[in-house]
Amino acid sequence: MRVFTEIEIAKIQQAIAEKKEKFPQEWLGRTLAYTPYQPRPLLEILKKPMDCAPKILYDFSLQTANTSATQISLLQIAKDYESQACGFFVESLEILTYIRRYVSIPLIYDFLILDSYQLLESLVYGADNVVLLPKFLTQKELKNLSDYAIKIGLGIIFRIESKEDLTKAIFSKADILDLNENFSLLSMIPKNKIILSKIPQNSQESYKDCFKALDATILEL
Repeated sequence: MRVFTEIEIAKIQQAIAEKKEKFPQEWLGRTLAYTPYQPRPLLEILKKPMDCAPKILYDFSLQTANTSATQISLLQIAKDYESQACGFFVESLEILTYIRRYVSIPLIYDFLILDSYQLLESLVYGADNVVLLPKFLTQKELKNLSDYAIKIGLGIIFRIESKEDLTKAIFSKADILDLNENFSLLSMIPKNKIILSKIPQNSQESYKDCFKALDATILEL
């Protein structure tokens, strides 16, 4: 999963400010009336019966970072893996909106979200779910973003890096948690939560017990 530096965060904040200046949030909200897509939240899809293998989510980030990849080639990859997955993580809104019309499984906008404007923007582009990163947000900011996402119909995945992140997520009424390979936190998670994570490559046997605890595993394309 991508790491954001302070310089990158500052650039993201600047980009949000510039977008708000050109396309105010109220105007952006009105465009939803012309959006042909309704969000497809992941929550019910990810609930698995007892003793079933974890479902699969694919991370599209490495593919969308490939500057030589065309939209058509990315769409072909999405179609090739669609039947095996219950969702795709996508970092680029441009790629997300392109493949949205062609795939039947939920798309998850996987980027650093700092402002409710980004949530509304992702919905306009066709996102079904978003990732929130407690690490970069205060408790109040996280709760406000979570409440707003729920209000406009987006599903939410909280990516957890620490015990503090987990506490923030729980107080923000998180249903889906991405442990991001931080399996030491498993014992702290309430039983009614949906748990996702990547498993280190070639290490599934070593993480057998952790694997069984997951509702879905995240694989890189």
